[in-house]
Amino acid sequence: MKRTPEEKLLNPRPGSRIAAARDFGIDLSLTVSQLRLTPQERIDNLQSSMSFVAELDRARKKGSIGKGKQ
Repeated sequence: MKRTPEEKLLNPRPGSRIAAARDFGIDLSLTVSQLRLTPQERIDNLQSSMSFVAELDRARKKGSIGKGKQ
């Protein structure tokens, strides 16, 4: 029986490149979870992350963050 791409990512064959990536420390379950989303959901998540980073950058420039104890 042929394995699905998801099965290949979650349970890679020993010695495969996917297994090497997993052994290197790549969390393949994150890849699977992203592939389960629609393209629009992925875009929405990316835009939300970009907005959050921009908000952090504005706060940093105002001096609200990044001034820890030294």
